Amino acid sequence: MTLALVRLGLAAGVAGAALALPTATSAASSTYGITGLEIAATSTQGTFVGTGTGETGDRLAWKAVVQHSQLSLDPSAPAVITGGALTGATYGGGSLDTLAGAFTGGTVTYDVTRSSSTPCGTQVFDVDGNLALASGPGSFQATLTHYRLDLIGHCVTVGASVTGTLKLSGSNP
Repeated sequence: MTLALVRLGLAAGVAGAALALPTATSAASSTYGITGLEIAATSTQGTFVGTGTGETGDRLAWKAVVQHSQLSLDPSAPAVITGGALTGATYGGGSLDTLAGAFTGGTVTYDVTRSSSTPCGTQVFDVDGNLALASGPGSFQATLTHYRLDLIGHCVTVGASVTGTLKLSGSNP
């Protein structure tokens, strides 16, 4: 199975799960450990889908569209998050809930120490996004890893993953 088919399948599954859930306004947990994949990217926008587990054991399916300035490989000049949206659905304790918010700022910073030193190696970025949610401020803090290969003399990103923390209320510094 190709990476594109895996991405498409994951995106369809998350979207289908979110559409099947009833509308509500709050999640069971305020903090989730998250993992996901980047399913679409341009030079100034990334779209991610994934899952998470809250501190109360509830489960989360989420999608984030992060708009940002051009990514930089200079850690002293991070990309700026300029907008975007977060949507998701949680299930726990017999309750289904949805969440929605907007990215209001933040940065995407190249991490030299965790990135590969080879010319076409893995690139790691620290994502620190601020969110505006119905429940108050939140944050999306994740490690974004770009997996790259040298294909016939061209460096190509073949996939990307994210892991981190989603905080839903009272979490901005």
